[in-house]
Amino acid sequence: MENIYSIEKICGISNDSTSLEDIANDPNFVFNNDPNYETLVLYGPEGQIINVNSWIECANYVNGGWSSGLVETVNYEMYYFFALLSSTILYFLVNKLRAR
Repeated sequence: MENIYSIEKICGISNDSTSLEDIANDPNFVFNNDPNYETLVLYGPEGQIINVNSWIECANYVNGGWSSGLVETVNYEMYYFFALLSSTILYFLVNKLRAR
């Protein structure tokens, strides 16, 4: 039930009678553009980006794990590097001031 909530939250309410099971069983399914559906940008689990042009296309991708917000990863190595660099510079400055 949570996945249906996600689909409705991201894609809106369905006005298409096509079933998601029909699409999953047909690897050659072609999505038709819906002129009444506003193009929506979805982001994949590995940072991929796709524009969807119909509710059923949107629902299919959201059902596959795509979302409407890009999840940014944190680069902890960069923060660790700058903390270490700052500590090293501070250490040498303190030692230089003590030597005076």
